Amino acid sequence: MLCNWQSATLSRYTQAFVEPIQLGSLKHKQRQGLYLEIRFRDGRLGRGEIAPLPGFSEETLAQAEQQITDYLQGHVQRKLYPSVAFGIDCAMAGLPPTTPIVSGYPLLNGDFAHCQQVLDSQSGNLAKLKVARQSPKQDLELIQQLQHSYPDLQLRLDANRGWIWNQAIFVLENIDLSRIDYIEEPLMNSQQCELLAQRTGVGIGLDETLQDSSYRYHYFEGLRCLVIKPSLLGPWRTCASIIDQAQANQVSCVLSSAYESEFGLQWINAMAKQYTPEQAPGLDTLKAFSEQATQIELIGEFQHHS
Repeated sequence: MLCNWQSATLSRYTQAFVEPIQLGSLKHKQRQGLYLEIRFRDGRLGRGEIAPLPGFSEETLAQAEQQITDYLQGHVQRKLYPSVAFGIDCAMAGLPPTTPIVSGYPLLNGDFAHCQQVLDSQSGNLAKLKVARQSPKQDLELIQQLQHSYPDLQLRLDANRGWIWNQAIFVLENIDLSRIDYIEEPLMNSQQCELLAQRTGVGIGLDETLQDSSYRYHYFEGLRCLVIKPSLLGPWRTCASIIDQAQANQVSCVLSSAYESEFGLQWINAMAKQYTPEQAPGLDTLKAFSEQATQIELIGEFQHHS
């Protein structure tokens, strides 16, 4: 990998969120990541983004920065962190197409009034709703309000492993499941997802499960979708392999962001056009960022010594 590069530049970016974002157990006011720019011997230019997601990635930004620095200095790595492998693969592919980032569906957070505001400003009848951030009773009331007020609305729910079994049953048995496309990671114990699908008939989406280093694709009745965050999974070939296996079972795959900057989203958008052209990617996270200019700090410049 990178055998034909001539020089490289590594920079660190900092971009503020409009409002603090809950990532894992902590709230963050800003996002940081790395930009990798590579110039090849034939004059081509490649750029990638390396941005571990706090609370979700196995590596920290400091660890990723150290690894890519070592790598560019010629130190062989036995195994690259997922964010580093993703960033290198992007840079190797050149420059991303600068097509506008358009998410296929809105991401709903907050109370009914806020959801209403988002839905009324959008066309289309599909939305993703975050659940398990308040009580199951409040989640149930919100879903029922949305289903009553928007009769044509299809919802993708995302619980981020926030419910225990009884909480999931309470909500799912009291809503119209025919209008729930699927629910992502409903349970703290993800091994119970197959049982939940059998018990309720709800479609299951997997997200965090895919990021476990021991994950191997396994089909079960009720598995509806794999939500693939490329910068958390690593090499492009890993994403492509999982997509191939899932599509063989008619399981849909949605490429999704992990709060990358607009540059990283352009790459995920390009990957979605290549690997999952029939599925709109989940790229609505761009709205979370302030429109203030991104701060970029040069870390280092590297020459390839063959």
